This record gives sequence, structure tokens and C-alpha cells, in this order.
Amino acid sequence: MRYPNPSATTRATLPATRDETDNRERRRRRELGLVLFVAPTVVFLVVFVLYPLLYNLWLSLTNARLLGTTPEFVGLENYLRLFTSSTFSRYLWNTVVWTVVSVALQMVVGLGLALLINRKNLAFGTALRTFLLIPYVVPAVALALVTKWVMNGDYGIVATGLQAMGLIDHRQSPLALPAYAMAVVILVNVWRSYPFPMLIYWAALKGIDAELYEAASVDGAGWWKSFWYITLPALKNTTIVLLVLRIVWTATYFDLIWMITGGGPAGSTTHLPIMIYQASFGTFQTGYAAAISVILGLILVAGVVFYVRQSLATNNTTR
Repeated sequence: MRYPNPSATTRATLPATRDETDNRERRRRRELGLVLFVAPTVVFLVVFVLYPLLYNLWLSLTNARLLGTTPEFVGLENYLRLFTSSTFSRYLWNTVVWTVVSVALQMVVGLGLALLINRKNLAFGTALRTFLLIPYVVPAVALALVTKWVMNGDYGIVATGLQAMGLIDHRQSPLALPAYAMAVVILVNVWRSYPFPMLIYWAALKGIDAELYEAASVDGAGWWKSFWYITLPALKNTTIVLLVLRIVWTATYFDLIWMITGGGPAGSTTHLPIMIYQASFGTFQTGYAAAISVILGLILVAGVVFYVRQSLATNNTTR
């Protein structure tokens, strides 16, 4: 016959010791502190991210108007209207061109300038770095006004130069030609946006071990091979993050392109953010604008997820 252990029974029935009580109290306070520490972030995300997202999704299923009657549920009517619209595919293509070309040029220019300012014993290095950061602090309004001024067909320096070379007609502005307008706003956007990739790449270049370049030099590798086999692989994760950020920011960027061209001429620079603005504040169709924004968001999420998955899969394969 097995008898219970008296000492174990006694420990189980005795009240908790002072140390155990103190430990539980400290654990409770620590958990409460963690909850209070995280709570502001959770509240912020719920109020400013989750609620607007769900509210916008609900609006896209209604016939809501900025001014007018109470919204009524219409199901997928706004989406059907959008996909049967003759302008949606054109404005979607404008969005793709604007985003892809702008981001590609920003990344290339940013990387090139990061390699430049990362050089040792660079003459006037501090002054050059300061000069290269100027575009990032220029207000978009000022940049748009200057762009329209230099592109003016009567007295703009760029427009008159193009006229003198015979590329455009006399007293004609590049912003009035569909073939030139998108190129102009893309170049202006690249000039304003390249400092961000430049700074991120410059910081990443600082983290590459200099001994790798020394070993490559000893092996007889030139600048191009060192760049291709050392620099680019080391910058891969940085490039993934940068591309995701720049794609989202550029595809949803509204201010600059609207202030320069207003979406013209003949809709050649109208992209989905401008289409959303026109639907919201032009014709006051809030529900229709919400549907456009949902489609834009889904396209961005799908594109970013596909890009990140492909990049990570390639990275795992090459290891």
C-alpha cells in the first residue's frame, strides 16, 4: 500500500510563501506594464488604420455621395461600373508607367550617387552631400511652380530650348503634349525623390566589410566585378525594402503630378489617385471613389507580396 508523502501534502496545503507572492505580484505588474506599453500602438492602428480601411470597404459597396442622401447598399455595382469603364484601363496603365519608371530611375540614381559619396577622400564631400539632399527638402508646391515656369511655351527655358531644336512647335509647351507630359512629371518626381534611396544605400554601403574588397582586389577583380559580386548581393535586402516603400509611395503619390499637369493633357498623366480625387471631389461620388481605392490597394498588396516572395525565394536558392 502506497502512502502519500507528508511533506508534499504539507507544501500543497500551506499558503504561498512571501517570495512566491512577491514573484506573482511582480509578474502581474510586468504584464500590466507590457499591456499599457503596447496599448497606444494598438489604439492608433485600430483608429487610424483598421477603422478607415473597413469604412472605406463599406463605402465601396454603397452609392454614397459627398453631398446628398443617406448611402444605400448597392453591392458590387461600383466595381462593375469601374471595370466596364473605358478610362479605367488607360488610367491603370498610366499608374503602372508612372510607378515603374519613377521607382526604377530613383533606385538607379540613388545607388549611383550613394556609391559616389561613399568614396574615400572625396573632394568637397560634405558640400556635395548637402547639395544632393536639397531636392528632398524642396516643397512640392514650389517644385511644381518652377516646373510649369520652365516648361512655359512662351518664355520657359526648357520649352524654348526644345523649340529651338525642332522637337516641339513654336510657342508650344511640353506639358501640352501627351508624349512629353508623362516624361516631364516622371523626371521631376525622380529629381525630388532620389535622396531617400541615396541615403539608405549609403548607410548600407557603410556596413559592407572593406576586407571583402581588399581580397577581391588581391585576386585581380576590377571595380565592376567587385560591384557585381560583392556590393549588389550585400545590398539585396536593402533593395527589397526600398522597392516596397518606393512602389507604395509612388503609386499613391498625388500632389506633384496634380499640381503640374492636373492629369492632362487629355488624361495622359491621370493615374488612379487622380481618378479617385476626381470621383470624390469632382463628381462627389464617394462610393465609386472608394471602390477605385480598394482596387488600387489590392493591386499594390498583390504586387508587393509577389515581389517579396520572389526575392526571398531567389535569395534562398542562391544560398
